[in-house]
Amino acid sequence: MPTKPSKALLLSAITALALTLGVLGPFSHALGVRSIPAAGNYCGLPAGWSVPGGTLLEDTALLARLSEQSAVLLGERHDRLEHHRWQLDVLRALHAVHPDIALALEMFPRRVQPALDAWVEGELSEAEFLAQSDWHKVWRFDPELYMDIFRFARDKRIPMRAVNVESDLTRLVGREGFDAVPTDELEGVGRPAPPSAAYTDWLTTIYQMHLVGNRVGEHSERHLRNFIEAQLLWDRSMAEGIHGAIVESPGRLVVALIGSGHLRHGHGVPHQLADLGVSAQATLLPWDADFDCNELVDGLADAVYNLRDYGTRGPALDV
Repeated sequence: MPTKPSKALLLSAITALALTLGVLGPFSHALGVRSIPAAGNYCGLPAGWSVPGGTLLEDTALLARLSEQSAVLLGERHDRLEHHRWQLDVLRALHAVHPDIALALEMFPRRVQPALDAWVEGELSEAEFLAQSDWHKVWRFDPELYMDIFRFARDKRIPMRAVNVESDLTRLVGREGFDAVPTDELEGVGRPAPPSAAYTDWLTTIYQMHLVGNRVGEHSERHLRNFIEAQLLWDRSMAEGIHGAIVESPGRLVVALIGSGHLRHGHGVPHQLADLGVSAQATLLPWDADFDCNELVDGLADAVYNLRDYGTRGPALDV
């Protein structure tokens, strides 16, 4: 079972949850737990790619393994430019060895798919794309954090897939619960697979620390259940979007850009993907100096990338 989440990770997760739910008032190796780093410490990770804990991974071998997957899930902190530069480097490297690729994006709800299609076809200016995709309503982060990725997809005609749902839907499930929402209002999302005990514990910790307020007893239990169900809906929507892109073109590699909280320890989207029959998947996470080394444990991800001096060391994967 993963270690107790750090305060920094909890706050990051809560911020992401709040944006969507509107509820705030947000290659495995055995290894041990490490201490919280001082500023600028990268938990002993070597430069470049490694398994959680520090064992160096060779770029070519990692790239070959990734190219054999059906889905490669790239984590992020949404507001960190270095994370998106790293994602773009990985995307470029994978496209070079596996051109049949699609890009699945947490940023967009399903209803804006026509705007993504038109963008990839070169039919929209950047301003038109942001307007027609309703960016400033559905995501609200600075679009320049992501635009180089979107430009690359357009230039290479990489299909972009909107895999999220409307925030109004996740808020509704957060208030009423999954079963209270009529099927025709679920945007086509099926019933999520039950969460693991560890994921339930993690979400419960977030809820109890920051969302409960003065709710007690049965009322609190109902709100906690609805809160977890809203998160599962969110995870399931993204997993189904990724799965749909895979089924649409057998042999395609789908690269997904998703907040790291949905990916860590395989609990969120990876768990739902496995329930949909996608076993050939890998999760990659960027690692920053202010991350808690207590989180760097066995099973966190298939590989992590040390972002120290990123931008001066070269691409995240050499091809």
